[in-house]
Amino acid sequence: AWFNAEYGKDGTILCRVMNVICPGSIKKVNTSKMAFKIMENTNFFLTAGVEQLGIPKSELFQTVDLYEGTNMTQVLWGLTAVARYARRKNKDLPALGPDLSARNERNFDEATLNKGQSIVGMQAGGFKGANQEGMTFGRPRAL
Repeated sequence: AWFNAEYGKDGTILCRVMNVICPGSIKKVNTSKMAFKIMENTNFFLTAGVEQLGIPKSELFQTVDLYEGTNMTQVLWGLTAVARYARRKNKDLPALGPDLSARNERNFDEATLNKGQSIVGMQAGGFKGANQEGMTFGRPRAL
């Protein structure tokens, strides 16, 4: 795996990464090996992600997920969320997964909207009589 829970458990690497993405966002990184100081580093990273990058809390992980290594799937999802939002802020950063989508609002005039009312959609029987009658997949059900 590219991310080892033991290696990243103390949160110092996460804090350094966040300070590269958002310089000065984490003022003090704890180097103590005490449990609450280690977890505080991870919390600094998560708080900076929410405040500096605008990441919704629902996309991040809980501090204990990384510290105890219990929900590493959520940790990985959270790290990819940080990467997506960081690339929105700075396109020069390397990509980790897809970029965050941008809003693409469309404003149609009334004439264009009315044209859509006169078109019969494919769901309304536009297949010229084709249907699934007579189609079978696999063996018939034995009752």
